Amino acid sequence: MQYVKELWQTKKKLFLALTFSLLGIVLAGLLLYALYFTRLFVLKEIKVYGNVKVSKEDILRMLDLKGGEILYRLDLAQLRERLKKHHLIEDVMLRRQLPSTLEVQVKERSPLAILVKNNKGYLIDRKGVILSEANPNDILYYPYVIMEDEKNKDIFFNFLAWLKQNKKYLPVYENLQKILLTKDKIVLNTKSHITIYLPLTTANELFTLYSYLDRIMTYIYDNHLEDRVELIRLDYPFGRALVKYRSI
Repeated sequence: MQYVKELWQTKKKLFLALTFSLLGIVLAGLLLYALYFTRLFVLKEIKVYGNVKVSKEDILRMLDLKGGEILYRLDLAQLRERLKKHHLIEDVMLRRQLPSTLEVQVKERSPLAILVKNNKGYLIDRKGVILSEANPNDILYYPYVIMEDEKNKDIFFNFLAWLKQNKKYLPVYENLQKILLTKDKIVLNTKSHITIYLPLTTANELFTLYSYLDRIMTYIYDNHLEDRVELIRLDYPFGRALVKYRSI
């Protein structure tokens, strides 16, 4: 009798397991059918966020979606690469919003400096990508950049981007008028006509050197010497600097 009871319970468990398995397969099949073979998840709307300089019309044109596509069939990676071909777009995030909306979050490139090239000025971003020709008013907000040697331009632009973000250090980025990249140094010229030499080294060492420069500049401003200082050189053995004053 006990054996018959145990056999019946085993068969019951197997029946329930088989029933739930079949039910799972049916539900999965219905879900796949709903996703790919019905009009339930048809693309009806595209929402665009974060764009200022790039129009929504341009973004829609580059996506090349006519409407009516199945949302889950869209290749988001491919669409992202299409949009990143625009010279003003740095990055894009795409997301499916059920049941019928595609969301596009755009990160546009922002100007960092004015690159002087072939006697013309061009606004560039933190990667050195040219955004547009500079206009006369841009000099009020961005320093001129001249590159005599482009071998270490990645370190150079990384340093400039860091400098623009870290406004606690003197001289602040807005006080720089011209920045020169040579083969072995970076030369900064401030709007108060102070020339500053930094050695071209790693980005981390440049950050440290600028913190040293901040201490020197703080001393100069605290003692009202900014009109007397002509030159500051930090391209000496690490930890040393030279301050040259103008002749009176």
